[in-house]
Amino acid sequence: MHSTRPSSPPAPAPRGLMTVEQERRARAWRSSTAALLLLVLCQLSSLFIDLTVLPVSRLLPLLRGAHIALCLGLLGWLYARRRTPTGFVSSTAFLVAAVPLLPVFALTEQVLAQHHTTWAPLMGHRLTLLSIGVFAPLGFWPGTALIGAFATEAVALWYGLHLSTHLPAMVWEPWATLVYAAAGLALLGSRLRSRRAEHQLRHARVEAESLERMAALILALRDAVSTPLQTLEVGTALLRQRAPGCEVTLDAMDRALDRLHRLTQQMASSDPLVIWHKGEESFDADTVLRNLEESLTRELQRRRN
Repeated sequence: MHSTRPSSPPAPAPRGLMTVEQERRARAWRSSTAALLLLVLCQLSSLFIDLTVLPVSRLLPLLRGAHIALCLGLLGWLYARRRTPTGFVSSTAFLVAAVPLLPVFALTEQVLAQHHTTWAPLMGHRLTLLSIGVFAPLGFWPGTALIGAFATEAVALWYGLHLSTHLPAMVWEPWATLVYAAAGLALLGSRLRSRRAEHQLRHARVEAESLERMAALILALRDAVSTPLQTLEVGTALLRQRAPGCEVTLDAMDRALDRLHRLTQQMASSDPLVIWHKGEESFDADTVLRNLEESLTRELQRRRN
C-alpha cells in the first residue's frame, strides 16, 4: 500500500563509519605516531650536531642513538597495531619514548656547560613541553605529571648547573621555560576539552539518527498495517450481519482492533522526528522496511568485525 504522507527512507550507514571509541583509539594512534616521527627527526638532527659541530662527548651520541633505535622500535610496534589500535598501546608508546628524554636533556646541558659553549639552554625541554600539549594521547593528569617532570628538571638544571653564570645574557630563564610548560598544559587541556565536546556531539548525532530511523520504521509499520486493519474491520462488520451467533467472538475481535488503533495513534507521536524531503509525496512501506533490515544487517556485521 502507498501512503499519502511524505517521508524519507533512512539512508544506509556508511561502510567505513567508525564508532566513537574506534575514532578515539585511531586518533590516539595517529598522535603517538606523529610524535615519534617528529622525535626521531629531532634526535637525528641533534645527533648530527653532536658528531660534527660539537664533538665534545662520546656518551651523548650513544644515548641519542639508543633513543632513536627505541623510537624506531616503538614506531614498528605502532605500525603492527595500526588496524587494532588501543589507548593503552598509544599512551605506552608515547611515555616510553618521552621519559628517556629526561636523562638525554640533562646530559646535554651538563656537557655544554662544562665545555663553556654558547648555546640555547633548555631548548629540548621547551620543545617537549609544547609537543606534550599537542600530541600526547594521555589524560589530563598523566599529561600534567609529564609536563611537570620536564619543567622541574629544567629548573633543577638551570640552578644546579649554575647555567646563569655560563649564559649571563639569558636573564629570562628558567621563567621562559616555565611559560612553555604553562602553554603546553593549556594546549593539553584545550585539546582534551575539544575532543570531549566532539565526542558528545557525535554521540548526540548518532542518537538523533537512530531516533530518525526508528521514527521512519514506526511510520512504515503504521502504513503497512493500515490495510489489514481496515480489512479486519470490514470482515467483523460483515460477520455481525451474517453470523449473529458469534457475538462473543466478534466483541473480542473489536476490542483487539480498538487496541491496535490506539497503539497506532500512540505511534504517531514519533512523526515529528521524521525528516521530510520536498518532492517525496509517497513511499513504499515494504521498501523502507527492507532498507532498514539491510542497514541492521550491515551494522551487525560491522560490530562482529
